[in-house]
Amino acid sequence: MVLGVGIDIVEIKEIADSIQNEAFLRRVFTHAELKAVERYRNKAEHLAGKFAAKEAFMKAIGAGIQQEVWFTQIEVLSDESGKPHIHASGEAEKRMKETNAAQIHVSISHAGDVAVAVVILDR
Repeated sequence: MVLGVGIDIVEIKEIADSIQNEAFLRRVFTHAELKAVERYRNKAEHLAGKFAAKEAFMKAIGAGIQQEVWFTQIEVLSDESGKPHIHASGEAEKRMKETNAAQIHVSISHAGDVAVAVVILDR
């Protein structure tokens, strides 16, 4: 049973410009996320995908910008095959549990100058 859906699209150039700012990186991405993208030539593309997934997750749990869900409480990593997964902690995890969701499905794609992500929460 689907309990929440979120989608987001991000311009890669906006993230490329933003990642020049160390404060932005620390506010939005976890250490593990930043370490994971070190191996890629186009770091901005991969960080844009992670950012889109974080925004999509926030929409899926119904978290507005007024609430205490921080981007670093939503960690987007990939397994060895490249399949992304989300780990929620803190207030993000609490909000997800309030939806009664047991699983987080996430898909990230890049095309041209944008990255897009979809998150589905289900039992």
